[in-house]
Amino acid sequence: MTEIISLEKEYGRAFQEAKRVLSSGGVLLYPTDTVYGIGGDARNPEVVERIRKIKRREDSVFSVLLGGIGMVKEYAEVEGDVVGAVMDAFPGATTLILKSRKELPVVNKGKIGVRVPEHIFMRKLSLELEMPIVSTSANRSGGKAPAGIGEIEKEIMDEADLVLDGGETLHRMNSSVVDILEKKVKRVGAGEIIF
Repeated sequence: MTEIISLEKEYGRAFQEAKRVLSSGGVLLYPTDTVYGIGGDARNPEVVERIRKIKRREDSVFSVLLGGIGMVKEYAEVEGDVVGAVMDAFPGATTLILKSRKELPVVNKGKIGVRVPEHIFMRKLSLELEMPIVSTSANRSGGKAPAGIGEIEKEIMDEADLVLDGGETLHRMNSSVVDILEKKVKRVGAGEIIF
């Protein structure tokens, strides 16, 4: 059985254990401002493949959770009109699809989905580790995205190396997804639609 650590009761230990798991190529189940996510080091192909297997969807394209706008600029091209969209969207409940600056296992056709969440724990974790963290909802492909720890399937929890319990999420729904390059809304969710 995978260990569950409460952010409310053991914040410091949760942070240290999450750092350990992510640094060692593990998979973390974590809360955000939108829904609970499954994540790991987005630079590591084995981690990305493991998350695809947990989701039971081999062709999944994942976005990345980043610690701040500086990290967004490191992993995505942020120039011209895109600057305003990034400043408006982050931190927040919107995922932006931008042109990627780096080849990562999560990049699809030169594009990368990026998000800087309102949830400070995950932002701090990404910043401290200088790591883009895979960001996908903690459910099987096609299932309901969980907004609380009690909504996550036991099998998914057992497949993670660590589960962080942050209570119910703020928005209780997925992030909005906006493809800035195509000026197209891919998914309407909790976040503002930016154009």
